[in-house]
Amino acid sequence: MPWAIRGLLGAAALVVLTSCGVSPDEAVRVKEGQTLGDPEAGLQYCSTFGCPYEGQACLEVFFDYGRSPALCLFLDVCERLQCEKEGRQCAIFDGFPGQVKCIEP
Repeated sequence: MPWAIRGLLGAAALVVLTSCGVSPDEAVRVKEGQTLGDPEAGLQYCSTFGCPYEGQACLEVFFDYGRSPALCLFLDVCERLQCEKEGRQCAIFDGFPGQVKCIEP
């Protein structure tokens, strides 16, 4: 099999593995009247160099419909999100990219 086809198959497998669904226990949603980013500037995708502003991190958000791509978000993102399931709280997990999802308190 040519290397180009192997590369495409490998990339397709990676997309499938990373796009797995989100558990209802982990899912968040944006609070009414809130946004994840600056409404004028929009959201920025993370680069291999990280994020441009102090206080931002590369984070994947676990929405009920799936994970977001790695976005540059400020670390107060949990103040603008709420858990889909009652009795859970939003948390940020370290990593590159980090993960924003709900956990048991």
